[in-house]
Amino acid sequence: MTNPLELETNPMPVKPLKKRSLGSGIKKYAFLLMLMPALILYGLFILYPFVSSVIMSFFEWSGIGPMDHFVGLDNYMKWLTEEPFSTMFYRALGHNVIVFVINIIISIFFGMFISYLLSQKIRGSGIYKTLFFMPHTLSLAVVAFLWGLMLNPQWGVINNLLKKIGLDQFALPWLGGEHTALPVIIGIGLWHSLGFPILVFLAAMISIPKSLIEAAVVDGASSFKIFTKIVFPLLLPPMLTIAVLTFIGSFGTFELIFLLEGSEAGPFYSTDVLGTLFYRTAFGGMGSTATGMGLGASLATMMFIIVIPVSLIAVYLQKKFDVKY
Repeated sequence: MTNPLELETNPMPVKPLKKRSLGSGIKKYAFLLMLMPALILYGLFILYPFVSSVIMSFFEWSGIGPMDHFVGLDNYMKWLTEEPFSTMFYRALGHNVIVFVINIIISIFFGMFISYLLSQKIRGSGIYKTLFFMPHTLSLAVVAFLWGLMLNPQWGVINNLLKKIGLDQFALPWLGGEHTALPVIIGIGLWHSLGFPILVFLAAMISIPKSLIEAAVVDGASSFKIFTKIVFPLLLPPMLTIAVLTFIGSFGTFELIFLLEGSEAGPFYSTDVLGTLFYRTAFGGMGSTATGMGLGASLATMMFIIVIPVSLIAVYLQKKFDVKY
């Protein structure tokens, strides 16, 4: 038997209770409190409108009164198969594709070429960087207003300059011609946005370790070899980033066309894109009548369906080709 005196002299050790303070629980979930403002704003202005738009696309609704006429996929089938909606949709989609192809070629290849020249520390490179990036700091409303003045066929600076140097045959109604309006607007958009890819590529080139370039020079590599074998492969991640942003921006084109040509996207819908088609369908204006909010919502959903898969594929490729120096 155990001696009672031993229990008194050698008591069994007791583990102290851990005190759980209220502050430790708050610290554990403090990140949720910090994310809450952003989540609320995202839910109110992004998630809720998107979900509402998707739901609205299954209804025939003029925007006034109760939304109770459920039509299922009829709105989507109108855009894909029924006239005149299918003609308007495929024409606008084709214009968006043209905008994307031209933008991606100029933004990546010309932007990369300019940034490579600027990275060579040529005289006046700081001024050139400012000149290339300055248009990107202007709002599209200002850009549209200025170019609208310069391209005026009667007293615009561009046509007057062409006439003074003897090129009267090239003094055209640039924004009034069916074959010139869209290329001119694409050119204006590139003038405004080209500074951003140049800046991205320039930052990526500057971050390339100089030891790689110096080793190639020691081995006798030419400038062309250095660019194609070292610089270009290391620029794949920013190239994918620019490609994704260009794709999203090209299929979201609206402001310049609306400001320069109106919601009718003239002349003869030659500058019509999905953005202007959505505006006319849902809201009307400039002589057109609103066809329906439900039909417009279905078009917006289709634009989302076009953009998101490409963006997800690009994100996957971005992770796959990510370069670690």
